[in-house]
Parts: sequence; structure tokens; C-alpha cells
Amino acid sequence: MELSWVLPAIASPFVYALVTMGDKWILSTLKFRVESFNLFVGLVQLSVAISILLILGIPDVPFSSIANAVAGGLLWGVYLIVLFWALKREQMGRIVPVSQTSPVFAAILGVVFLSEHLEWWGWFAVLLVVGGAALVSADPKQIRSGGFSKIYLYMFAAAALVGLAQVLLKTSSEDLNIWHNMSFRGIGLFTTLALPFLRTSVIKDLGVFLTNRKTVIPILLTEGIGPIFGNAFLLLALANGPVSLVSALLGTRPIFLLVLTLIFAPIAKRALAEEFTRADIITKVVSTAAVVGGVAIISLA
Repeated sequence: MELSWVLPAIASPFVYALVTMGDKWILSTLKFRVESFNLFVGLVQLSVAISILLILGIPDVPFSSIANAVAGGLLWGVYLIVLFWALKREQMGRIVPVSQTSPVFAAILGVVFLSEHLEWWGWFAVLLVVGGAALVSADPKQIRSGGFSKIYLYMFAAAALVGLAQVLLKTSSEDLNIWHNMSFRGIGLFTTLALPFLRTSVIKDLGVFLTNRKTVIPILLTEGIGPIFGNAFLLLALANGPVSLVSALLGTRPIFLLVLTLIFAPIAKRALAEEFTRADIITKVVSTAAVVGGVAIISLA
């Protein structure tokens, strides 16, 4: 087992499962305005990026590497806009698995553009992970009616952008260390996620939220501290492992989210608006088995 990239590739989705639960609570229960949330997350990423560059300085690397890291952040920012919008409107346990289908796109792009090679078991593992994630997102009511909500289609499109972003960040990691990669990614992320919402009304709304003791602590923990660790693990994994397999492991966030919501079911049902019918639980358990199987193949082969 390649611990240098497998462990951080698993640690990152675990951290982000906790972050996602916090995001859902802030957006749905605390009724935080999505535009203000986007602005805050983007400003945090920009602050971290500037801090890193002030401490470590500007790296002496080809401009293309910096451009790839910034471009990866730009695409990731678009993805987060769609994710936060969807989380406010749908069950967290169904939106997140769809958002984690990026391994399919990353695997294809990694093979085509980075000359990575996947044996048959690698493709099988990727399909297991993505298939399990897709299954957990299926809404029986929508299937019976013959269609899916447009929200899920938007999430699939956003997941494709993340697949491309992961390839770009993998490429930039050849010349940039983890921290510089994180900093330039953060600059790109701020540009698409926060800059469009930099308006007076949004800033005032954010100020009200941040001056309230009951709301400032959750958002600082969720989007101030959590993503720093999640991003560090993500970039460490991308720097040391093949993007196709790393991306598949990063797609296991639904597993951790499922386990955490089942453990805290009474709280999750009330505070996170999650449903726990028999059909929901069976679907999520079956999909969990598929994803865990894919992870086991990737980790042990």
C-alpha cells in the first residue's frame, strides 16, 4: 500500500465530510445566505494563499505550473458555487455522492493527458466507487416519475470540472510544493467563488453573521480551519499518487458522510434535514459497500 498518497487521499474526504455537515447546517438551519457564504469561503482561501506567499515567497518555477494551479482553483470555485447552492435545496446525503463522481472524468483525463495507465482492476475500482456514489443519490420518487432533478445534472457537470481541476493540480505539483500549490489554487478559487459576490449587500450580511457569537464559531471551524487540513491532504495525495486513483479515493466522501449521519441520526434528521426511511438506509448501505470495495482494490493492489 502506498501510504504516501493513500492515507492522505482517505483523510481528505473524511475531513470534508465533517466540513460538508457543517456547511449544510449553516446554509439550511442557520439560514446563511448562499452568496455571503461563497464570499466568506473565498476570502478564507485568499487569506491562506496570501499568508503562504508572504512566508514562503514566490516560487521560481515555470509560469505554466502557476497557471495550472490557478486554473484548478478557478474550476474548483465554480464547483463550490453549484455545491453550496444544491446543499441548501436538497438532502446532503444525496447531493454529495453525485458531486463525487469526478473520478471518472479524472481517470479518463489522467490516461489521455498524463500518460497514466490503468489496469482492468483500476477501471473496475473506479466504476465501483462512482457506481456506489451514483446509487446513493438516486431518489426512488424521481425514478418512478421517469426523471431526475436538474440539480443533480448541474452537480454532474460540476463534478466534471473537478476532474479537470484535479488533473491541472496534479500537473502543477510537478514544480510546486504542496503549500505553493495550495496558495495559487486558493487565488483561483477566490476569483470564481467570491469575487462575483463582492457587493455591499453581501458584505453587510456577512458582517452580521460574523459578529454573532452563535454563528461565527461554526463558520470559522467549518470553513476557516477544516478546509486547510482537507486541502493539504488532497494536494499531498495528488503530488505523490496517480491522479486517476487518487481521485477515486477522494470520491469516498459519501462513505464518511453516511457513517457520520447514521451515528448522529437524531441530530442529523432535525438539524441537517436528512431522511432515514428504510429505502434510504438500504440504498445508502448498498452503495457504501460498492464504494468501500473500490477503495479496497485501489489501496491494496
